[in-house]
Amino acid sequence: MKTDDLRDQADQTTVLKNPPAGISESQREGVFVNGFICQHCGLHFNLFSWKANRHRADNTFCPECGRRGAYIHYRKMLSDKTCRDESSQDEIFRHVPWPGSQLMSDSVIMATPQKKDGRK
Repeated sequence: MKTDDLRDQADQTTVLKNPPAGISESQREGVFVNGFICQHCGLHFNLFSWKANRHRADNTFCPECGRRGAYIHYRKMLSDKTCRDESSQDEIFRHVPWPGSQLMSDSVIMATPQKKDGRK
């Protein structure tokens, strides 16, 4: 195994506390998963969101090749609940991290979510 591979492998960790962040509950439209197939490199990937139209082909970049715009795009509403439901299997925090995933050493973990102006 290469040194770089070892550096990227962190010990198996428990799921970090995942408080709601990003948008206010009043802006939440439900739980959505967008599936993309990049027409440049063929990568299949999913993006989760609380907004129905947040992720579109024209504003999404492929995590593999870095290009945007040419996708086959699918979307499914997992939940129409406009507030977080700790008991629901459809909440984003149930899918990320994927079961058995390892926390990577390049993670940035913020103790307190920052406001858009950089203040806590």
